[in-house]
Amino acid sequence: MHKTIILISILAFSACSGDKKESITTINYEPSKDKVDLNISFVDKKWDGKVVPKDEICSDHHAGGGHSPSLKISNLPAKTNYIIMAFSDETFKGMRDGGHGTVGYEIKAKGTTVTIPSIKGETFTLPTGFSSIREHQGVQFGKKEGAYLPPCSGGGGNHYSVNVKAVDKTADKNTILGEADLSLGNY
Repeated sequence: MHKTIILISILAFSACSGDKKESITTINYEPSKDKVDLNISFVDKKWDGKVVPKDEICSDHHAGGGHSPSLKISNLPAKTNYIIMAFSDETFKGMRDGGHGTVGYEIKAKGTTVTIPSIKGETFTLPTGFSSIREHQGVQFGKKEGAYLPPCSGGGGNHYSVNVKAVDKTADKNTILGEADLSLGNY
């Protein structure tokens, strides 16, 4: 069995902003031959995976904007030290594959389960432990910049999801140990 290396080059759109630290980020991921399926659930009961909560949509349609859901992730492999969450609008081609932002979360405590807190949308100010891997792509459609863009279709029935990866992140390589998708619901 040969190893597959996935190279993701991410161009941060910074034409009008001089405050970006990097303009290009390159991350190498190597899937583990023993990659597992993660178990993901919502912490807050207002998220049901069917309908996006009305207070968790973007600022275009809800004053103040929304937050990502807090997630409980279990079945984490032992070497997991980093979680990657790629938020997408599966209905709109321009916002698939992490178009609503890709965010990382550092795990310091070892265990098979972790709870990821929610983050505010439409900002680069993230809580401790979080990092923006790829800012959301909604800027090209006139949305506020930030690490994460909450669902923002205006109630058109679009389907939103998050892809979650458990990673062993080291100085030499980043190995994907587990992965799963979770429906955030329709809006």
